[in-house]
Amino acid sequence: MGQAITAAAPASETKVNVFLAKIYLLMFVGLAITGIVSYFVSEYTQFETRLATNPALVWALFIVQVIVVHVISARVMKIAPGAGVILFLFYAALTGVAISSIFLLYSDDQIYTVFLITSATFLVSGGIGLIIKKDMSGSGHFLFMLLTGWFLAWLASWFFSWITGQALTNLNWALNFIGIAIFVALTAWDTNQLKKMGQQIDSHPHGGGLVVIGALKLYLDYINLFLLLLRASR
Repeated sequence: MGQAITAAAPASETKVNVFLAKIYLLMFVGLAITGIVSYFVSEYTQFETRLATNPALVWALFIVQVIVVHVISARVMKIAPGAGVILFLFYAALTGVAISSIFLLYSDDQIYTVFLITSATFLVSGGIGLIIKKDMSGSGHFLFMLLTGWFLAWLASWFFSWITGQALTNLNWALNFIGIAIFVALTAWDTNQLKKMGQQIDSHPHGGGLVVIGALKLYLDYINLFLLLLRASR
């Protein structure tokens, strides 16, 4: 089957554009749900206080998010496209709950300004990924290793701060800007790979599942970029 897909003629440019448009539409719907849920949850001060002072609740939310992402990644090709979309939107709502504290930590003007900056950065990075014609598949392994190392360093920093009560300020700021660079690169790489995926859409039996996977990838790039830029704005 893999050889048949590889040998198939690439889809027309129109079909590739439609495929990418569906991905971006679903991603932006997810972002809208995240923003709405986050804003309304922030209005419940008692819940926000519990979320800010109860690490167990934070970890529970994080674990549920990881499980949902795993289910989407592993099962989206085997379930109905509509079910995959619902799972993605459910994940977007969970993320809204998890990041709702930004409305307590930052002003509305800060959030709005960073949202615009993130959107511009995301569109430029995605545009670069679309323009590049060179096969960027090999870069994915390098970016994944960078992302893994960055995440482990961030986790170690957070754990150290939680145990000792002292923040590693210089390391945290370095990790913040390194993270921004990584997710800018990932946005370009993911967009490039989705364009290649769209060129094989005619020969793929699960086009709807590919749309959900693509939307999830770009959504994660955007959310992480937004949160890192928001932190840098302080």
